[in-house]
Formats: sequence, C-alpha cells, structure tokens
Amino acid sequence: MRKKDQPKLWLCLYLPNLALEVFYPSGPKQPPNDGLKPIAIIQQQRIEALSYHAAATGLRVGTMASHAYALCENLTCIEKSAAKERRALAQIAQWLYEFTPNVCPYGDQHLILEVSSSLKLFSGLNHLKYLIEEKTTRLGYTPKLGVSQTPLAAKISAEIDCPDNHQQSPGIALKSLQLIHLQLPPPSVMKLEKMGITILKQLIDLPRHTLKKRFGDAFIHYLERLLGERADPQTFIKPAPKFDSDIFFMNTVDNLQSLIFPINRLLNELSAFLTVRQLQLQHFNLRLNYRGQLKKDLSIHLAAPDNDADLFLKLSEIKLNQVQGVQTVDELSLRAAAFYPAKLKSNQLFGSATLPDTAGMDQKGQANQAALDPETLKQGNDLLNLLQHQLETTDCFGLRLGNDHRPEKDWARTDLTQHFEQKVTNPLPNWPERPTFLIEPPKRLQKHLNPLQHPDFDYIKGPERINSAWWDGDGQNRDYYLYRYRKQVVYWIFYRALTHRWYLHGLFS
Repeated sequence: MRKKDQPKLWLCLYLPNLALEVFYPSGPKQPPNDGLKPIAIIQQQRIEALSYHAAATGLRVGTMASHAYALCENLTCIEKSAAKERRALAQIAQWLYEFTPNVCPYGDQHLILEVSSSLKLFSGLNHLKYLIEEKTTRLGYTPKLGVSQTPLAAKISAEIDCPDNHQQSPGIALKSLQLIHLQLPPPSVMKLEKMGITILKQLIDLPRHTLKKRFGDAFIHYLERLLGERADPQTFIKPAPKFDSDIFFMNTVDNLQSLIFPINRLLNELSAFLTVRQLQLQHFNLRLNYRGQLKKDLSIHLAAPDNDADLFLKLSEIKLNQVQGVQTVDELSLRAAAFYPAKLKSNQLFGSATLPDTAGMDQKGQANQAALDPETLKQGNDLLNLLQHQLETTDCFGLRLGNDHRPEKDWARTDLTQHFEQKVTNPLPNWPERPTFLIEPPKRLQKHLNPLQHPDFDYIKGPERINSAWWDGDGQNRDYYLYRYRKQVVYWIFYRALTHRWYLHGLFS
C-alpha cells in the first residue's frame, strides 16, 4: 500500500473516573491525607461514581444516596457537575496540543486524537502513548487509551482495554468482540442475539441490505463508520489558549494561609502551561469558592507580561493577606485567558565583550531604555508588581505624555495593568530640557531673589517661551530659564512679565 493510501490513526483518551476526579484528582494531584476517604458522586440522589475506598464498603453505582449512608456512615457525597467535566475535558485538550493539533471531544468522557503525523516526531506509537498517559496522570486523571483506524473503533478499544492491533482494519481487529461492547442500540442487540448473532464477525457476514431493512439506515451508517467504510469526519477544536484549573477540598478550609500550598501547585501548573506554548501573561484570577458560590475573586495584574511562578506566588500571597470576610473555602480555582508571545533571549555570537553593543543607542549615541538589559527590566517590573499589589490602586500608577504644551499638564497617569510594550523610539532632535521633578503649583520666589541680579544664581540656559492657554483662563506667557543655585541644584524657573515675578517650577538635580 502506498503511503498516501495508508489509513489515518486515531487515539482515544477515555477518562472513566472523570465525574469523580474533577473533584478528587488521582495521582500526584490527590490532596494529602485524603486517600482513605470514601467519596461518592451523586446525581438525582443516585450514585454515579465511587472512590476506591467507597466501593470497598460494598457500595455500588446506582445505589440511592439514602441507602448509601446506611452502609458507610462517613461517606462524602458530592453532586455531579457536568460543567466541571466539560471544563476539565477542554483543559486536557489544551495540554494534548503538545502532541497533535488534531484533538476533539468525543462524548462526555472521551477525547479523540488523530496521531498519524505525530508518530515520527515522538519516536513511535508506544512512546507517544506513554507521554500522553503520563501527562494525563500528572493532571490528576486516570486515562485509558485505545488506538485504531477509525474514531469509533478507537473509542471502543479504549473502553474495553483492547490490545493494540491498529495495523489491522477494525473489522479484523475487533471481529471477536461481543455485540454488547459495540455500543449498538440495546433493542437491536437483543434482536441479533435471538438470531444467534453475538460477535462482530457474524454481524459483518450478514447481507447489508437485510440489516438495513430490519434495523434501518442509522444502524447501517454506524456500522460502516465503525469499519471505516463510511467517512466519519471530526471537527477539531482550535480554541485560543486558555488555562482553567481548580482544586476541591474534601474538608472545608477555614484558615486562608493554608491555601498557599495548593495555590503554589496551581501556579506551577500554569507556568508549565505557559512554558510549553512559549507564552506569557499579564493577568490571572484566583477564585475562592464555597459550595459552588464565588466568595472572593483575587485579580492579579502584572506590570509587564511574564512567566515567573515565584513572582506569581508572592503577588497571590499579598492578595490573600488582604482578603476579609471569607470564613470558609472548599474550592480554589485559577483562570487565565489573555496571553502574549514570550520574548526569547538571544545571545551575541561572539559575546558582549567582543563587539560593541550599539543596539540600544539612538542617533546621538544615548542609551535607549527599550534596549536595557532584560534582567534590569525584569527587576524593575518585579518591584512595580510588589508596589501595586501592596499599595492602593490610586497610589501606584505609570506616566505618559499628555496632549498639552504646558509642563504641568503635558503628562497623564496610565494604568499599570494595561499591556506593556517596550517600543524603540528615538528622541526628537533639539528636544528641550525638562526637569524630572515638577513643583505644582509653581512656587513664587521672594522679590529679592531675582536671578538676573542675585549672586547665588548662575545662568545656564534660556529663555524658552511657553505660550499662554487663553482657553482655560491661563492668560500669561512664561519665559523659562535654567539657573544653578549656590553651585549645587539646577532650577527650572520662569518669569511672568505681567506680574514681574519669578516662579520656581522644577528641579533638575
């Protein structure tokens, strides 16, 4: 068979314990000291899923919750959440993008992956299956994998733990499979069994027109999709990256400081999510819930996009210490939906000591802030992050140029939580000097301190005329000068001809 005629290879990830594990993860994510607790997931007062220790007490799926308490007094019952299960499947699908872009949900507990093009990249099917199983287990779920040449056959193979025989067509690989495992309609299975048809091979050998006449078009179409005789197209999900993870506590938490450890676990998971996708973020939310109700939403904003789990934890701890009025928590969730491409570091071929670094110079040879050492920028941003989370939002802000020629009005506050971009911009030619510290309102100098006559003032530069703003009542022109006072500080002062007075408006040094 030519390569282009080879059938696609489908891998099904089946999560039989999803209803339980969205509340009570298995493996590394299992909460400490909770391993022996009997837990049941209930829906309409009937048990849908059981933990290992709950099943060991004699409880069975389908038992009424009222009867279950009689068999197990310390049983913990949790209402089934279809919404949490859908979110969990979507999040697992995000992680599986590491292995293939062709992922789609296939029922309430299944994900289907088309892996034909991934085998060479991951050194064969066995190694790929190992990586997928290991990743899913680390996320706190118990996976079962099935592989076949059609999506339906892969799903059935996963559910019955069928050995890998994907090199054969489903009709041959599953020929001995009982009809009850084919997920056919139960009434149809009963009719076939009465005819003596109990396995797939016997069903395939029957004339199709007879089956169609007796069981209908839907039955035949299902069988043909299973065998690969009819196209079974899948709609692969291509969502924007989104992180959504949570931890459910069997025992309510009444000391918020004890949430630091599970928060750290979620943040490390988030950091790994970002690393795999070469992304950074500038905002995420920690939510404290109790009995399905949101009690507190901790919004963490960064001064610049980053992927630093230690920084995330520091800021989260600061926010947590500010929480008031929350007594108990039974669920902790972490959400992030807005991401930015990570800025990759590139080193010079010959090292910084060999060639002069001119990337950060403008036309005048002055250093440009946008080309500062990334480590220096990181330290500055980290300091801003700590300040803006410890101070009130009105006390920590950024600055930007305003649309006004008057010095006291040519700047404006900017929100530090907005997306931050370092832009390389050269300064305008002959840009006038401006002080870093403005005095608002300008301070009127005493009459005897006339810079033109006083010996303590040394002329440096000026005048620079700044016109008045007649439209808002400021009807006087200003003539600005630079003077050094007593051989030390440099003043930025202006003269108003109408009043014949001097004003101190800024300090250079």
